[in-house]
Amino acid sequence: MTNAQLYLPTVLPQWGIFAGVVLLTIGYVDKRELWTFIGWITLILAGLTSLYFNLFGGISALGESSVQEVAGGLITSTGWQCAAGGILAVSSLLLFHYKSRRYSTLAILTLIYFVLIFFLFTQVSALSGKINKTEIQTHQKDEK
Repeated sequence: MTNAQLYLPTVLPQWGIFAGVVLLTIGYVDKRELWTFIGWITLILAGLTSLYFNLFGGISALGESSVQEVAGGLITSTGWQCAAGGILAVSSLLLFHYKSRRYSTLAILTLIYFVLIFFLFTQVSALSGKINKTEIQTHQKDEK
């Protein structure tokens, strides 16, 4: 597994989570239902993106080195967690649409869950940097 194989599965959902949380915050502060709706849709799309990469991205937890195995396993588990967060976002969007009293509780829990997933994607990005460094070092040793 190379750094390029980890780039899109980590960056796209991570930016989707960031954009969704920002849009939800703006929608809550400005009392704009449109921004809130777009924020939930963005979080749902981040969950669907992670689901796509887990199912069809060709990411495997088996690699050549221990760092690659850890990165593959971490991106797979984080992707499944983000997909589960997408289900929570769908539930929150439905409660928001039907103006349920329990919307605020589920919305807060869903946002906390997505913020934690955001930082897990950051950890995967840090591991992919380590993979890149080890690939450069092994490539330089092979040239000598």
